[in-house]
Amino acid sequence: MTKLIRQVGLPGAVLLGLGSMLGTGVYASLGLAIPRAQHLWGLALFIATMTALFNGLSSARLASRYPVSGGYLHLRL
Repeated sequence: MTKLIRQVGLPGAVLLGLGSMLGTGVYASLGLAIPRAQHLWGLALFIATMTALFNGLSSARLASRYPVSGGYLHLRL
């Protein structure tokens, strides 16, 4: 049985995560949301950005406090 070699380091993992989050979902969402938000689109984008930031930070804190595989355990705590 061959052993897998870890080839993606921290910078690569961060870039992969950013790429998946900032992929087509952002562009499709903005295309739908900006016409509805009209002149408040900047405020709406700021609120969405802060919400995503706080969600990511809280998930990272939970993951560092309870280092187990799978996110379901965090929901049960």
